[in-house]
Amino acid sequence: MSMRWIRFSPVVFIGLFSTALFSFVFSPQITTAITAQKAKTVAFIALKRGSDGFNLYTVQTNGSSRRQLSQKLSVSPTVLWSKNGRRLAFVSNNTNIYVVNADGSRLTQVLSESDCKASTFSIAWSSNDQKLVFTRHCDGATYDTPGSESLYVSDTTGTKGTKLVQRWQEGGIPAKSDISSFLYLSPNGQQVVFFKDKNIYKMNTDGSGLMELSHAPGEYPSQLIWSPDGRQIAFSYGKYPNQEIYLLNVERKTLTNLTNEPQKQPYDGILSWSPNGTQLAYYHDQGGNRPGTRLDIYLLDVNRGTVKNLTQKPGEYSTLTWSPNGKEIAFANGDFSQRKLYTMNINNSNMTELAPQLPPSRIDGLSWSGDSQQIAFIIEDKSNQKSDSRSILYVVNRDGSKLTKLSKTEDLFTSEPVWQP
Repeated sequence: MSMRWIRFSPVVFIGLFSTALFSFVFSPQITTAITAQKAKTVAFIALKRGSDGFNLYTVQTNGSSRRQLSQKLSVSPTVLWSKNGRRLAFVSNNTNIYVVNADGSRLTQVLSESDCKASTFSIAWSSNDQKLVFTRHCDGATYDTPGSESLYVSDTTGTKGTKLVQRWQEGGIPAKSDISSFLYLSPNGQQVVFFKDKNIYKMNTDGSGLMELSHAPGEYPSQLIWSPDGRQIAFSYGKYPNQEIYLLNVERKTLTNLTNEPQKQPYDGILSWSPNGTQLAYYHDQGGNRPGTRLDIYLLDVNRGTVKNLTQKPGEYSTLTWSPNGKEIAFANGDFSQRKLYTMNINNSNMTELAPQLPPSRIDGLSWSGDSQQIAFIIEDKSNQKSDSRSILYVVNRDGSKLTKLSKTEDLFTSEPVWQP
């Protein structure tokens, strides 16, 4: 939106400024309205006391306008907003997929397939938000039977509008080898990549355009993630713990070892792309008797190949999450059940502890608001030492101010906070 400049005389300007200041300071209605405008919406799943399963909810960040979007569907921790923020897609009972409008209307089942052992889903909305693309991994029903990887496309009008694009088999006796990795969806839902026969392949999600991209350094990556613009893919490979980080350029079909130092240990393939797709944050194992416990956070420039140590103090870092503006990283530090929440400025490595008033505990589900000003997170409540301890949803400003509890008293567990675009 362009900005139009209007010229005022000094007297008029002072008068307008005084009037505006008086209204702002002395008008509670205006103050309330401004506060309400700043409230954003977060979707999450929660299990209420006495309930028989998790359900999907939305709530504004000032604690108001809580809305329940599902009933008795046992929502799984896979929830995704459409890019226009008008609909949500989610997994139910680890077997079914639904879409629903942000106001709770038009709840529609788009996949109903119960014949799957240990199912794992990934979901992506197409760029125009008209279609939903999803993959499903299933283990073999027995040791002898193969598992499967399936690719679906749905127009979200119902199960009849969902098409199985292709199904691959893997494992079993005798072994099937249609595929040797999960299916990895691009951010815009238009492409999928996978490993097979020590090669990396790309295919359009409508089933067309199968293409070999590169020879793979091994059969199965520990983690593979697309860059936000969908042009590059980062993954780690190597016998644990000496894994290395590779970069695959999808357009040029080139594979580059970014670390190329086998003696070093990027921990367990945990990678996180910067929003502009130029940097990767990851943990770095410092060695010792307990692998994975003395870590630092490193920043890798994928264009220059340079590495920067952000933390300079080994700890037990986890849940790296970039701010959408790419200026900060949020993370937890500490033992699994004794974590504290921090943000770090990537330019000067300044750390800020968020929510210091909360005791150290397990922290999950870090999620930045789209304007990079707030963070939602889940923390285990240790105030009750009974077996029915709770997990609580909070939101806090990026500078640590205005910690707000969004869970209700009847919420036993909460998870998967995701901000409405």
